[in-house]
Amino acid sequence: MTNFDTDLKALLSEEDEAFIGDAVDETGYYQYAWSSFRGRGAGMRILAWGGILLWGGLTILCLYLMFTADTTRAQINYGVLAVMLNSAQIALKLWFNMQINRIALSRELRRLQVVVASRA
Repeated sequence: MTNFDTDLKALLSEEDEAFIGDAVDETGYYQYAWSSFRGRGAGMRILAWGGILLWGGLTILCLYLMFTADTTRAQINYGVLAVMLNSAQIALKLWFNMQINRIALSRELRRLQVVVASRA
């Protein structure tokens, strides 16, 4: 086990610690989600949320049609389609959350690089 954290804190001045303390705040999920719609790759994240909303609406529609269908075959078809649409929606949500985590991690790594480079 290394003492990287203690060594890093020893290198930081009070000003650096204040900067990092302000930068690492406990912001809510929704604030991160809204801020991810700006900058690089924002188009893909907006498109992903469009797909999430579309698949969610179609899932609800398929569930409604499943319960109002006349034949068992139609009920099964709508039920299977609802499960597939829900799976697609889950996959898009996972991708979006991984993008948010990647952005947050990149920001923290850049801040750490700035601190280490200023002390080197």
